[in-house]
Amino acid sequence: MRCKGADIPLKAVLFDLDGTLIDSKKDIAAAANAARVHFGMPALPLEVVTGYIGWGIEHLNRKSLETADPARLAEGLEVLKAYYRDHCVDQTVVFPGAAELLDFLKSRGIGMGLVSNKPHEFTLITMEKLGLSPYFKAILGADAVPNKKPHPEPLLAALAKIGAKPSESVMIGDSPVDVQAARAAGMLVGLVSHGFVAKEHLAASDPDWLVDSLADFMDILA
Repeated sequence: MRCKGADIPLKAVLFDLDGTLIDSKKDIAAAANAARVHFGMPALPLEVVTGYIGWGIEHLNRKSLETADPARLAEGLEVLKAYYRDHCVDQTVVFPGAAELLDFLKSRGIGMGLVSNKPHEFTLITMEKLGLSPYFKAILGADAVPNKKPHPEPLLAALAKIGAKPSESVMIGDSPVDVQAARAAGMLVGLVSHGFVAKEHLAASDPDWLVDSLADFMDILA
């Protein structure tokens, strides 16, 4: 099928996870704050930790602990991981419009891939617990390939698993990181504004589309 929103023969759609398909900020913040509490530090407000999401767990841990000490970071990261492993979907929900869009693409035979900067282990656990895994031909967390977004490698690896070219594919995310990765991979990219980055920053990253709901992509990708 051809994509109405852009003149390409659409064969694949790749998705980011956190902030795009799921609202996971409360569980991520709880894990980051578990590491802070471990060191006797006060918990950070949700909106502060939310600003650290999207660049990988090491970035989240470093910013949350406010240190560059390797030993302290290593210890804190293990606390963060242990907490998140047991609590990754306590308060996490699938965004409105996600199920409808996934069903829409599935009904049209469009291959779907998931490319996240969340550690691969937690990406798989989260997808399975939320019932999203069956939709996807490729699921790649941050450490599934040597380089994470904004490097194009995970996007290209996902497309290889699906059997589609970048010129036949669209990336859907919620941050400038997704735009950078898609551009580097040679893909069109759309952003949804319900995630973790302010809408003006999303617009400044110059995506091909910027929408307020995942359901809006059903018309764009029709």
